[in-house]
Amino acid sequence: MKNKITYICSAIIFSIVSFVALNAASADTPLYQIQGEKIIYTNNNSVVIADGNANAKNKFGSEIFAEKIIYNKIESSIKTEGKSIYIDGRGNKLLADSFYYDLNLKIIDAKKNVRYIDNEGNILSFASLKYYEESEKGSGQDLRALLTDKSTMEGAEAEFDNKLGTLTLLKKNSYTPCKNIEESSKTIEQRCPDWSISTTKTTHDKIDKMVYHKNAVIKIRNVPVFYTPYFSHPDPSVKRKSGFLPPSVKNFNNLGQTIKTPYFWAISEDKDLTFSPIYYFDENSIFLSEYRQKNKNSTFFIDSSYTEGYKNLNKKDDNGKIIERTAGSRNHLFFNFLGSYKNLLFSQNDLEINIQTISDKNYLKVNEINTENIRQDVVSLNNNVVLNSYEGNQRIKIESNIYENLNIEDKNTKYQYTFPSIEYGNYINKFNQFININNSLLAKNLGGDSNQAYFINEISSESSMKIFDFLPNVANIFKTSTKNVNAQNSNMPGLKEDFNSDTYLTLGLENTFPMIRSNERTDESLTPKILTKFTTGSMANSSKEKKILSYQDIYSMNRMNNVANPETGGSIGYGTDYNIRKKNTFNQVYFDGNFSVGQVIKNQELKEMPSSSSLGRSSSDFVGNISFFYDAVTKANAVESEYSRAGLSVDYNYIVSDNLNKILQNDIEISYQNTKDNLTANYYETHDISNEHYVDLKYGRKIADDFNITVGGRKNLETNFTESNFFGINYETDCIKIGLDLSKTFYQDNEVRPANNLTLSLVLKPFGSPVSPDLSNFLK
Repeated sequence: MKNKITYICSAIIFSIVSFVALNAASADTPLYQIQGEKIIYTNNNSVVIADGNANAKNKFGSEIFAEKIIYNKIESSIKTEGKSIYIDGRGNKLLADSFYYDLNLKIIDAKKNVRYIDNEGNILSFASLKYYEESEKGSGQDLRALLTDKSTMEGAEAEFDNKLGTLTLLKKNSYTPCKNIEESSKTIEQRCPDWSISTTKTTHDKIDKMVYHKNAVIKIRNVPVFYTPYFSHPDPSVKRKSGFLPPSVKNFNNLGQTIKTPYFWAISEDKDLTFSPIYYFDENSIFLSEYRQKNKNSTFFIDSSYTEGYKNLNKKDDNGKIIERTAGSRNHLFFNFLGSYKNLLFSQNDLEINIQTISDKNYLKVNEINTENIRQDVVSLNNNVVLNSYEGNQRIKIESNIYENLNIEDKNTKYQYTFPSIEYGNYINKFNQFININNSLLAKNLGGDSNQAYFINEISSESSMKIFDFLPNVANIFKTSTKNVNAQNSNMPGLKEDFNSDTYLTLGLENTFPMIRSNERTDESLTPKILTKFTTGSMANSSKEKKILSYQDIYSMNRMNNVANPETGGSIGYGTDYNIRKKNTFNQVYFDGNFSVGQVIKNQELKEMPSSSSLGRSSSDFVGNISFFYDAVTKANAVESEYSRAGLSVDYNYIVSDNLNKILQNDIEISYQNTKDNLTANYYETHDISNEHYVDLKYGRKIADDFNITVGGRKNLETNFTESNFFGINYETDCIKIGLDLSKTFYQDNEVRPANNLTLSLVLKPFGSPVSPDLSNFLK
């Protein structure tokens, strides 16, 4: 009996020790609550098995889902079988065929079909993974990562650190920013993307949004093209990041080889700078800079460059002719400021400031300087300050500017300036009249000693459309203008000298007779129109001004578009407009055509009008427009939302002499576009009114989904001189753009010589800036 009691006591003591030991062993480990379709307890309840839709959850929010969960309290572990999911309570997920979860070490060993999805949506697939729950780190084999920026990373070994935001590939790595459009399971090499990088180590920093590579081999379509021991770049999600942009190489006919190495500096969220040295092998280098800043109520940029000038002043071209070059440094500076402010004059105010200067007129052309803000073919500069202030119907515009014509050498005539220029406008609607009140004060110099100052007061009105009972189908609009012009002229050709004050009264009546016909598919309108007007006073001589009659002039109250020198006397502008619109069975307008013609007649000649416009004659030339747009829409695959389109548009402006025996102007622009072709052609010629004759052509064709070609040029038919031509072939996808461009320019002026250029442009997206090796020497 005594031995039996001793045995029972020993068993009780052993059970108490085991219970204490078990709880001591798991004191620091979160206990999981187990659920499932069937719960089985084994090993004296130390092993809990949940079978069928099993779930384990702890008090910290971590959960495990699987077909079967085995919870061993003694080993402090959880094993899973079949489609296992671990959720850590912070939005990160781990999926695999099975887990072994060491609750003491807080390590999950995941096997087969492992996927780790972080809370940002990046998907990391492994053959196997060891995940450290507490530090949020993981290391695994055979990684294939699909990142939220659409890039793909692969490596035989890899590790990630959620707290640091890094993913590091350690062995046999590949990276590409090209989208996996088909979302196939193929490797990067099997997919053969447009470009990729193979490395010995690659790290993606999610916080800094940078990708760092060691021993990088850049491949285009799996073909190695470039090696660098170290390479870094922003990930595809980055829009602004400091760093070097890809260099470009170019060859100039008269300047030799150059290399451009731009550096982008993201100073802050609202400021950035691009510094681009251009190194010349045979000439002095050029230093370009573009500074941009965006403030709360304003934006501005500074675009500038500097070079010491030419090393070789007496340079000969390929034909042995001396290229005229002057000594001295070269530079340019363009500054633009735009701001919006409250309650300066009126409640809303827009301010603009422009500063523009170029040291030499051909500086930009010679060096082919083209930036986001300027182009090399600039021919004039305008330095100005403009303030527009408005509130309700009132507006004040205050402006001053200095205009410089770069094509004029004479310093006395190349500059024109205006200071000040003040214009006030007010708009009211009273007595069924739209009334405008305008006051203008302006002082200007037109070059040399030609000066003018004037103060103009004008009240103009336009009635609402009226229809009289005795003319039920005719619409009438009454127009008036009373203008007082006070001018001080000094050496102004054709204008009265010294102070002059003139008052002009203009009365006008516009009559339209619209005739409309419509049915289910077609709308047509024919609208004859007549503007009768008379202006008192006499006109200053403007016969030598260059003006070409336009259709808009026919019905204008100010055909000269000159506030200080209006057209005087009586005149009638008459014409007609015809419009037709057709709809298809989908109720879409597929044809829209217009024809217009008009003429101005006078009671007597007005020789002060520009002679080139024909407005001074008793009957002007005929002017008009013919235009139409045709869109061939074909229903495809019996689905109304899918269409095949082929659009043709024609816009033809013409002038015909008043006796109808000569066409004085042909200006026709033709555009055609379908799913593969894009054609734009412009033909322009004038006779008598001026002497211009040229043709422009540009044609593009989509050869395949990612390939297209462009060809075009411009020829001056008046001088039988081809000004330029070009040919290009381009390949572009979501992550690469390759272009081969051949162009020839024939412009010549001192330092500027005709040139042939053959350039291969390569843009590795998302970098954005091209690598552009110049191949012009091959043309020789």
